[in-house]
Amino acid sequence: MRKKLLLSTIFLYMICFLLLSGCGFKDIDKRYFVVGTGIDYSGDDEKPFRITIKLAVPSVSIDPGNSKTQIEAINSATIAEGVRMLKAQVDKEIDFGHCNVFLIGEEMANRNIQDVVYWMSRRRDIQNIAALGIGSPSAEGVIAKQPTVERFPGNSLNLFFSNDATESSFTYVELLTDLFRRVNEKGLDPILPIVEIQNDTTYVVNRVALLNKEKINLILTPEETQLFNQISGHLKITNVFGSFPSPPYVVSLNNVKTKYSISNEEQPTVIMKIKQAVTFEEEPVNEKSEDQHKVLKELQNAYSEKCQQLLVKIQESGVDPLGFGLRYRATYDLADFDENWPDIYKRMIFKVETKMITQGAGLLR
Repeated sequence: MRKKLLLSTIFLYMICFLLLSGCGFKDIDKRYFVVGTGIDYSGDDEKPFRITIKLAVPSVSIDPGNSKTQIEAINSATIAEGVRMLKAQVDKEIDFGHCNVFLIGEEMANRNIQDVVYWMSRRRDIQNIAALGIGSPSAEGVIAKQPTVERFPGNSLNLFFSNDATESSFTYVELLTDLFRRVNEKGLDPILPIVEIQNDTTYVVNRVALLNKEKINLILTPEETQLFNQISGHLKITNVFGSFPSPPYVVSLNNVKTKYSISNEEQPTVIMKIKQAVTFEEEPVNEKSEDQHKVLKELQNAYSEKCQQLLVKIQESGVDPLGFGLRYRATYDLADFDENWPDIYKRMIFKVETKMITQGAGLLR
C-alpha cells in the first residue's frame, strides 16, 4: 500500500513538472532594448496617444555618428495597447529595462500628463530613476533625431540627464519617482525640463516647464531656469553674471544653501535666506580690492531682487513647484487644504535675503 502511495506521489510530481511553463526568459539576442521613448498627442481623439520608441541596433562600430537605431511609432487609444501593437512591428521582444529617457510631447503636456505618468509607474520594466522631459515641439521629433557625435545608440540624450557627463546649471533633471510624488502630493507641483533640437545636430536643455497636477502653466526662460535651479537646491555649483556697475562681474557660486520659513499671519510671508560661497571669475582689470565689498553688496541685493521677481512670477501662474504648500501643511493646521490654500498662496509675500561669502578673487588676483 505504501509503495503504491509513493509511486502515485512521484507520478503527480512528474505531471506538475511537465505542466510548468518556465520563467519566460528570452536570450539577449532575442530582445530589442528601447533607448528612448516619446509620447505625443496624435490629434485623433479616438487614438490620442502617438507612441515612438527608439530601438538600439547592435553594431561593431563605435565611431561618432555611426550608432544605429530603429524608430517605430504608432497611434493608439491607450499607451499599454500601443506598446503591445508595436511588438507586432518588430521581430524581437521589446525591453524598456535600459530606457533612461522618456519624453512627453509639448502638445500632450499642454493637455494632461497623468495618463503617461501612471502608465510608467505601473510598468515593471521601467526604472523609477528614469529621467523625464518635454520634447519640443514634439517628442517624436526629438527621439528620432540622430546626433552626429553619438557613439552608442541613444547615449547622447542619456548623458544630458546623468551625472557622468555634462553638469549644466541650466539643466533640471526630473526622475520618475519624484514626478509621481509631485503629481499626487498636495502642495507640491510637477517640474519638467524641455528638450529641443539645436542646429539639427544635437539637443539643448535649458528651460523648465512648471505644471499644475495635469498640464503646463508656465515655461521659464533659460536665465530664470538657472535661478530656479539655484533656489530649489537642485544645483550647488553655478555661475552668476552681474553688471554692477559696468563693466560686468562674473562670480562662481561654489556652494548654495537655501532655507525658508513661512509665517502664519494675516499676511503670510515667506522669508527665504540664501547663503553662497563665491569666487570672482571676471572683474574689471583696474578694479581695487577695497571696491569688492561694495560690489558684493550690490550683487547680493540684485540677486535677492531677481529671486523675489521669479517667486512672484511663479506665484501668479498658480503653481507651487517649491512646495510652499507642503511646508505650510506640515507646519500649521489647515482644515481644508484644497479650499483654503489657493487663497493663502495668492496673498503670500516673499522676502529674500542673500549672503555671499567671498572665497577668492580668481586664480591670478
